[in-house]
Amino acid sequence: MGLLFTLLQVALGIFSNNPELASGNLCGYFPQDTLVSEAPKGYKPFYISHIARHGSRYLGTSAKKYFRVIDTLDVYAAKGMLTADGLSLREDLRNMYNMTLGHFGDLTELGAVEHRQMCSRMVRHYPEVFSDRKRKQVKVFTTPSGRVIASMNAFLAELSERSPQLMVDTFVTIWGSDVQSQEVVGYNYLMKGALEDAVDKERKRLRKLGEVINGGNGDFHVFAERIFVNPESIHDSTVYFAAKYSYKIIKTGRVTEPETMPSMGKYYTANELYALWVSNGIPLLRYINRPDFVSPMVATRGYGILDRIVKDADDAIKSKSAAAATLRFSHDTYLLPLMSAVAFEDIHLDCDVKEALEYFQDFNFICPGCNVQLVFYRKKCGGPVLVKFLLNEKESLLHGLAPKTGCYYDWESVKKLWEDNARLASVDKITGVTK
Repeated sequence: MGLLFTLLQVALGIFSNNPELASGNLCGYFPQDTLVSEAPKGYKPFYISHIARHGSRYLGTSAKKYFRVIDTLDVYAAKGMLTADGLSLREDLRNMYNMTLGHFGDLTELGAVEHRQMCSRMVRHYPEVFSDRKRKQVKVFTTPSGRVIASMNAFLAELSERSPQLMVDTFVTIWGSDVQSQEVVGYNYLMKGALEDAVDKERKRLRKLGEVINGGNGDFHVFAERIFVNPESIHDSTVYFAAKYSYKIIKTGRVTEPETMPSMGKYYTANELYALWVSNGIPLLRYINRPDFVSPMVATRGYGILDRIVKDADDAIKSKSAAAATLRFSHDTYLLPLMSAVAFEDIHLDCDVKEALEYFQDFNFICPGCNVQLVFYRKKCGGPVLVKFLLNEKESLLHGLAPKTGCYYDWESVKKLWEDNARLASVDKITGVTK
């Protein structure tokens, strides 16, 4: 009873005040805090490691099936069984289809702006990194995905305008295929067999748990009353089909053409949005370590990317290094395991999955453009290298390690923390079985 009451309050509180957040991992990027704290005396930034998800995008090719809902609404419209809101919904969905046609999976204009603005803030906040006469090299890694490459190009276009003296080397990498990629070599091998089965098993378990939380497919009687004439004559499965697929289209439309698409709250109540959000977001918990589940994704993707970040940073720390920054562009299903591997305090879930939804809100972590930044500092006269962590451009703390001062950590201590954590979550120790 207590859990259900808490979930109800979450629904009424969050989605009543801001229904757009129900877009979850497709919610438009909005940095929560871009303030830069004062560095310890004598310390200056000299190198940045950055990895970001692609920006806002159109629906992917696999989502073409969502538009079947338009055909369903056409059938009921022909029978005179759609309300004014139902006809309006059909028109909104058709507009989204027309906007998407020919652009499935592509980056939107908003997605490009998100990355340009992200770059702009980075250069503005850490000018020393991008104006050093000796450090002019920037290495950039991207996946082969078109929207990821377009995001990278937008970021680099802004960087070129603001720091034209930099020398940028770009690498298109396929996961696990070379030593400079965003994962350890052999990832594909590690994920075959037992680990891959464990991830799929957890995904299915989480979906079933979402159904339990929602009481099945959820209660969409208000949606039915808004959309259909004589809603009691419409089968529940049809109502859910219309609600679910319309939701998936509208939430993407909110980051495709925000000014032309309806609010997420136009056709849904806060409780209905919560039910849809749970169904969409709860499977993402398989990418995070929890007390009741040690995620193979963290052990492979998370620590694999982290291993490359550490190697690149250690190379950049060398006195003769010309490295100013290393930039990576990827997907949410890689950023989320990385966030868990980094051990961000905000994403550390010290609870089982039934409580996790109260704390893990995907729109705060892996929206389009989500990113992790490590900013490195040191003194001219030597001494320990310090590092600061930013989660979506917000200065953040780590779980299990005290900063040296403020939000600044000793780099060697951070590496020791990660080594210890990786040892506990190594692939040869993971069964993937939920406790």
